[in-house]
Amino acid sequence: MDIDKILDNFNDEKTACMFNYNDVQQNKIAAVVPYFIPFLFFLPLIMDRNSDFCKFHANQQLTWLAVTVIIEILQKIIGLVPVIGWLANILISIAVLLVSVGLMYGAAKGKALRLPFIGELIKIF
Repeated sequence: MDIDKILDNFNDEKTACMFNYNDVQQNKIAAVVPYFIPFLFFLPLIMDRNSDFCKFHANQQLTWLAVTVIIEILQKIIGLVPVIGWLANILISIAVLLVSVGLMYGAAKGKALRLPFIGELIKIF
C-alpha cells in the first residue's frame, strides 16, 4: 500500500500546478507545523503572505482546526455512552491523527491536499 497513491486522490492538481517550486521549498516547514499544532494555522501567512502555497495550506489548516473542534465536541458527547463511547473515541482519535499526518506529509511533499467535502468551504486567505 503506497501512501502517495492514496493521497493523490485528494491532491488538487489544478491548485498544485500554481505553486512555485522555490516557494514550496522555502515554506514547507511553515506549511507542515500547523497541521501538527492546529491553532498555528496563521503561521504560513506570517512566513510569506504572497505565497499561493502558504495561502492554500493556511485555508486548509483553518478548515481542519474547525473540523477538529467540532469532532472534540462530538467526542465529549459520545464519551458519555459507556464502553461504546470509549471505543468510538479511540477510533475517532486515530482517524484524526491519520488525517493530520496525511496532511502534514502532503504539505511536506508540496502537494495541495484538499479535505474531502469541506476543503473548499473556508477561503479566507
